[in-house]
Amino acid sequence: MSKNKILLSVFFTLLIVSGSVYAGDWQTILKGIKDKYAGYQDKIKDIMIIRENRLDTPEGEITSDSKTYKKGIKFRNEMVMEMPNMPQGMPAIKTIVIYDGEDTWMISPFMGKKKLPADQARGYKRQEDWWTWLSENGELVGSEKIDDQDCYIVKLDVEKTPYSRIWITKEDFAVIKAEFKDKDKSGVIRFSDYKELSGFAFPYRIDIYMEGEHQASMLVKSAEVNTGLSDELFDPDKVEMPDMQEMMKYMQKGAGTE
Repeated sequence: MSKNKILLSVFFTLLIVSGSVYAGDWQTILKGIKDKYAGYQDKIKDIMIIRENRLDTPEGEITSDSKTYKKGIKFRNEMVMEMPNMPQGMPAIKTIVIYDGEDTWMISPFMGKKKLPADQARGYKRQEDWWTWLSENGELVGSEKIDDQDCYIVKLDVEKTPYSRIWITKEDFAVIKAEFKDKDKSGVIRFSDYKELSGFAFPYRIDIYMEGEHQASMLVKSAEVNTGLSDELFDPDKVEMPDMQEMMKYMQKGAGTE
């Protein structure tokens, strides 16, 4: 065998070996993540989180409050928003999203109860515990330092997860950045201000960017664990629908006073 052929053979062998090591690194990282969060649901059987949400608009910042309930893989998110110039006495508009373990539902005064299609439901399922949908199909594609923390960059299967790539800290396996697609636009979520919650790191601040522009922030005001949340919270059929006729009266009343 000629010298050149020997060198080519060694070169391609090194490529195969290095590729195998790189793939194996992801398996090691994945095992470390799974081991870290293995006891999560034993320690945190349910959780209720109250957040202040800040939405950037051309007219200025709009704030609202939300409550998130989680129990196992199920979740319920309640968003309460007071519209500008609401008629006196009119209740705030509440939108509820429920994942009952199989389907995702949206319940609001204007659209009633609606089962969301898979593409819309995937966005809301970002509220699931991120480590539960990591799989061996992930790919370690590099590393980057963010906020003075060394991070792994992991590429994910967008058909099975709500994110296309995530950044996980090398030191303690915390996700601090994630990329996603919303229709034809690209988005980034930043997770920060981590605090300990029943022995696990939990982000108290989330920032959302679309096409590089800041869109919204979510800040945790309080979090309570293991309060014994009722299963009925995650049953869309148990949600009491608002009285639309009563709301329309308020809206007509407000329109008549302008």
